[in-house]
Amino acid sequence: METVMKKRFKLTKNQKGMTLIELMAVVVILGILAAVAGAAVTRGFTQSRVSANESTERIVQDALQRHFMETGGNPTAALTDGAAVLQELFTEGYLSNVPTGVTVTITDGDNANDGVYTVTVATTP
Repeated sequence: METVMKKRFKLTKNQKGMTLIELMAVVVILGILAAVAGAAVTRGFTQSRVSANESTERIVQDALQRHFMETGGNPTAALTDGAAVLQELFTEGYLSNVPTGVTVTITDGDNANDGVYTVTVATTP
């Protein structure tokens, strides 16, 4: 019985834990996993920002289209000034709030005053 105890004690005494190489391998694997996960998260943030900007542009385009349809297709004097476009749409109830980072440009498409206008909506990244 005593020899069995000595063998067990000797086995547990020689086991000192993980070696430095094993620890380094674990750290490298964790680093690779963190890099892959970080890239995926960053790509997701970028894509959501782009989608939000595209949605904002479509909402403003829709509000302008509704306004033009209800006013006979001609923009009011306030809507020909790019700085006042969003405020005017908000005041008249076409937008629920004034979006930030949006530039709206309304120009006479062919300069013939025939009711053909070019509308450009852009968001800043």
